[in-house]
Amino acid sequence: MTIRSILTTYVDNGGGDSATRMAIQMAQKYDAHLTAAVWQPPNPLRARAGRMMTREIDEVLDRARAEFVRERRDAFMERAAAAGVQDRAAFLDLTARRGQSISEVARGHDVVVMGGGPDVGEGDRFGVRPDVVALRSGRPVLLVQPGYAAERIVETAVVAWDGKRAAARALGDAMHILGTKERVMLLAIGEGQAPAHLDATLRLLSLHGIDAQAELHPEGPGGIGQTILDACARQQAGLLVMGAYEHSKFSEDLLGGVTRHILENANLPVLMSH
Repeated sequence: MTIRSILTTYVDNGGGDSATRMAIQMAQKYDAHLTAAVWQPPNPLRARAGRMMTREIDEVLDRARAEFVRERRDAFMERAAAAGVQDRAAFLDLTARRGQSISEVARGHDVVVMGGGPDVGEGDRFGVRPDVVALRSGRPVLLVQPGYAAERIVETAVVAWDGKRAAARALGDAMHILGTKERVMLLAIGEGQAPAHLDATLRLLSLHGIDAQAELHPEGPGGIGQTILDACARQQAGLLVMGAYEHSKFSEDLLGGVTRHILENANLPVLMSH
C-alpha cells in the first residue's frame, strides 16, 4: 500500500506555507491526489453584534471570508501547477456553518499535512490543532513546523518506539512511508539491555522490506522528548514518527508530556497517530 490521497489545510492562524510545500513534495513523490482545505471559525463580530447586525455588515463579513478563501485557492492552484500536480489537485472550502470539520474530512484521506504549532485554541479553534485532529480523525497527521523549508523530502526517518499501543499505531500508519526511506532508525529510550519488543519490531520492519537500525538511548537531562529530538538532530532526520498521547489528552495538556514537548520544540516534520 502507498499514499494515494493527501489532505493539507489552511487555517486563519497561519502555518500553511510549509505544510503546503511538504504536501506538494509528497504528492510528487507518491503520485498522489492532493486536496487543500481552508477552514475559518465563525467571525466573532457576528456573535457580538447579535440583533444589531445589519445586512450591510453581514455582506462585508461574507466578502472578507470569500476573499480569504479566494486568495488561498489561487495561491494553492498556482503552486500545484508549478509543481506539475494540478491535474490531481483540488481545493475545498470548509466552514463551520456547513458542519464539516477538518477531522471529519481527514477520514477520507491517507494522511493529513498540517502547519502551525500546538498552541492551545479555544472554542472552534481547538478542533484544528494538529494533535487534536490526529486524536479525533483516526488518521495520521504530519505536522510541518512554520519555517521548515527543505527543497526536497529528506529520506531519513526516526521512529520513537516504546512498545506501547500508540507507538504501534503510528508505526502501522507510517509503514508505507518508511518503506520509501533510505535510512530508518528505531529509537527506544532507556538503559541496560534492549527490550524484547525492539527486536520483534525490527523483524516486522524487515518483513515489510524496511532495513531499519535500532538504538537504545538513555534519557537525557531534557527529558524523553528532548532526548528524541536530539537523536533526530544527530541523524539529520527529515521525519519523526511517534504515537501521540499514550496517557490521557487532558493530563498531557495539564502536565506537559513527551508529545507536547516534541510538538512545541521539533524543527523537523512529525508524523503522529493516536
